[in-house]
Amino acid sequence: MKPSILILSLAACAILVANPVNIERIVVTDTSSDNDQLIADNNQTSGKQTFTTKSIAALSTQANMNPYTVIAFSPSVNFTPVDQAGSNEPSYHDPIRIRGKSQSGPGGVFMIDGMPISSNPGGGKEMLDMENVSSIDLHKGYLPVDKNLGFSSLIGKVDMNLLSARAKAGAEVSQSFGSDDFMRTFVRFDSGKIGDVAVFGSFSQLTNDKTKGEGDLKRLNGTVGLTYQPNNSFKAKVTAITNSDDHHNYYNLSYAESQNLGVNFNKDYATTKPTASNDVNYYDWNKQHFNTMALLGEIEYRPSSSDVISIKPYYKKDKGDYWYSSVSPDGNASKNRVINWEIDHDLFGSIAAEKHTFSEALKTKIGYWYHKQLPPGPPSDQEKYKVVNGSLVFDGYAVLADNDYHVLQAPFVEASGSLDNFTYVAGLQYQTFKMGSLQSHTLNNQTGAANPDYDTAIATTNADALASVDAKTFKTWIPSLYLGYAFSPSTSAYIDYSRTYGIDVNLFPTYVSNRANFATKASLQQLWDKLDLELSDNIDVGMKTTMGGITLNPLLFVSFVQNKQANVFDPQYSIAYPANVGDALGYGAEFSAYGPINENLELLVALSYNQYKFTQNFASNATTTVNTDGKQLPDAPEYMAKAALSYHLGDWTFTPSARYSSSRWGDVQNTQKVDAYTVVDFDMAYHIAEFMGSHNALLRLTATNLTNEKYIATINAVDNYLVATGSPTTYQTGAPLGLYGSINLKF
Repeated sequence: MKPSILILSLAACAILVANPVNIERIVVTDTSSDNDQLIADNNQTSGKQTFTTKSIAALSTQANMNPYTVIAFSPSVNFTPVDQAGSNEPSYHDPIRIRGKSQSGPGGVFMIDGMPISSNPGGGKEMLDMENVSSIDLHKGYLPVDKNLGFSSLIGKVDMNLLSARAKAGAEVSQSFGSDDFMRTFVRFDSGKIGDVAVFGSFSQLTNDKTKGEGDLKRLNGTVGLTYQPNNSFKAKVTAITNSDDHHNYYNLSYAESQNLGVNFNKDYATTKPTASNDVNYYDWNKQHFNTMALLGEIEYRPSSSDVISIKPYYKKDKGDYWYSSVSPDGNASKNRVINWEIDHDLFGSIAAEKHTFSEALKTKIGYWYHKQLPPGPPSDQEKYKVVNGSLVFDGYAVLADNDYHVLQAPFVEASGSLDNFTYVAGLQYQTFKMGSLQSHTLNNQTGAANPDYDTAIATTNADALASVDAKTFKTWIPSLYLGYAFSPSTSAYIDYSRTYGIDVNLFPTYVSNRANFATKASLQQLWDKLDLELSDNIDVGMKTTMGGITLNPLLFVSFVQNKQANVFDPQYSIAYPANVGDALGYGAEFSAYGPINENLELLVALSYNQYKFTQNFASNATTTVNTDGKQLPDAPEYMAKAALSYHLGDWTFTPSARYSSSRWGDVQNTQKVDAYTVVDFDMAYHIAEFMGSHNALLRLTATNLTNEKYIATINAVDNYLVATGSPTTYQTGAPLGLYGSINLKF
């Protein structure tokens, strides 16, 4: 959609009126019905956890843009952003782990309406305002075949269900403000149903200074949605989303610095330009800017009462740059550079499915998924700049490549049903996963590589045959199975299994940065041919019972991971490189309890125990083996506990909450330990029936990190690196005490 069309659409919507999201009580549901029965609709299972509109309002931060801040209250979910906006994280990966696992490759964790629209690196991570989300589905272990999509699904999926155009006209206006000049404005208008059409439009703007050091954050979101439903047999929806994201990065501590937070908690980049050559420690050389546009569609046709045909096309365009300081690991300042990782890529695809109901005992689904996305992942355009007299001077390319599209496609089938107290879902996907070919042009500072224009540099340089590769295709069966049994209306048990997948794409940049050594021993194609798809076979066994108003959900899980990438020594070529040679084991236990204790008090508790580790040692050179067998992988706390309690007193709601994480490791050899921490927040809300012309208003005051805890929030660690081969782990501190207020009006 052209920007002019989007602006006109928003302007047209601005004369209309809407019904907003309201914060009332914390409500977390499983995939069962509202009365916590084992599901009657076999398209849903107890293998997912759903956070409702009320949950989103109560658990989302004042930024209200990141779904991970909501699901962070689920067991085994480790997400701790580095600022109170919940949005200022590295561009190159999703800083979230689920059951100890991190996402691999250029795949994103979140989906929108079941479409795998997110990717890494790049922008668009917070392109959807939470006020436009009706619920969030968290899939941790079990993934049904039509959700097991995208470049990677290793750790599960976070599926945001859009709040479509409402049938009734209305409007919502929200204004927030707080610490570090935090300011957020959100406006949504709904036309209501006009004939067969309903339209909504929303706009938000967020600005915030960094909580430490110099720099700021500015994010603009615009969303327009249209629903067309002429009858009960046909419905079509289209949604357009735009996102602009500008922000400065936070400083990355070394491990030594992370061990003295009394001194280094507020450490950040220099606020004035350095004068020494190749001193890259300056805040304005560490920043990101991205513009993202997404289009999502859905067509649903019901030719009979037993059949549903659906088509979901999607498209995303992402363009921007990511500037960061690259410091030589050997301490040689003459090698220090500022990198500009320019990103210009898109992805598109479609999911088509046909559902048929034979009976309650047998429902079938058959479908096809097609997905195509352009790198980076691996990178194609990373410019180097050296610092001369306080200014940046172009110094060639760290990476210059011409990359082809990655293409994934899969037919899938599913059978489900319920018979008496028994429920089942069995699915199978046959996936063809093609990693695109790439031609490297990063060689000997060729003449064209002296030009910072990417197209010119590609056109005027030759490809490097030793560092270029052909497309590589993986073909894999992706099965899933869910079995549930209801012992009574209040107690059920289930077991489920699914296979998830992914692959890291860091072999190419590793080869390019070490080409002088690698090329004398092996071509990239020889190493590329050894790549394999990482697979995880996941099993959950759980039960759910309701006692009074409280639902209890204990769960045991295990994951068997094969072909996990590790940076290890290969005796065939006498070099160390990222190779798919690792086996890993994950297992643990989860417990959640949620629901009303009485009419005034509501509870949410989430406890988890996680183990995630390699099951063998690795060679770091021809004579040395590094001890990794049985060691916990980085940034994977063994114990986590989260709790929130909402107390309702008349028009007031008081919600204290706390999140605890046990100690973590910054490396796979478990030599860099990070201390445990507890973060406490407090939220107070006041409801007014009529205020400033609205029919409902909500005033809210929030304190985050109430005890001003000094802790490490994000560990930027790579599972596959060993200290012996140069671990790149860095550490970022969490946000200090913050105070925020907001007013939400609905008309």
